[in-house]
Amino acid sequence: MISNDLTTRLYVSPPTVASECEEIFEITVYDKDNNANGHQEIITAIKPSTIDLTEKSEIGSSTDSRQMPMYRLGSIHIKPDNLTAYGHFVHYVPSVLEWVTGKTQFYASAKDCHIEFYTDSNGIDPDLIKVDENILSTHNYKFNDMNYFKRQYGHFIMSVPGYGLHTFENNGTYVLYVVCENAQGPNTAADYLAGFNQRKVHN
Repeated sequence: MISNDLTTRLYVSPPTVASECEEIFEITVYDKDNNANGHQEIITAIKPSTIDLTEKSEIGSSTDSRQMPMYRLGSIHIKPDNLTAYGHFVHYVPSVLEWVTGKTQFYASAKDCHIEFYTDSNGIDPDLIKVDENILSTHNYKFNDMNYFKRQYGHFIMSVPGYGLHTFENNGTYVLYVVCENAQGPNTAADYLAGFNQRKVHN
């Protein structure tokens, strides 16, 4: 699942199969207004699918097919619309099964950096989340409640003070991204995924 705060669109890749494979794969995409039934997207062995978020505030997805990697084309949006943006970046979007728990280290540049993270209901309490050993509730942050698959998730964005190495700690399962504006000059951006556990998918 992902919000459109820093997302323009998602690219869904087909599972790793031989190019002559003619099997049709399906992914169900849900949004805030349709989080019960969703709609089906068809993915083939040679054709990825694009999910646009310019008119959706968030989406969730699920599939009964094999693992289908998803990638975010992100950018810094200039409000109030999600069409005007700068500083494009691309990275892998882990599935919920690949989220991590515990402590993660991340690096931020001198200014205009934020962390964006998604967490399950076990890690949603800001008094139990720590950034640089300080509880999240002592910081200014943006929170969005997300409900998919009959479960509650949380989406947070907060500014990161200071250049260098930082720590994030959460006893729930989560995924963490670091986003820096004006990274290589005006109207640029850099973003990276702070960590995920791919091995969980194969357990």
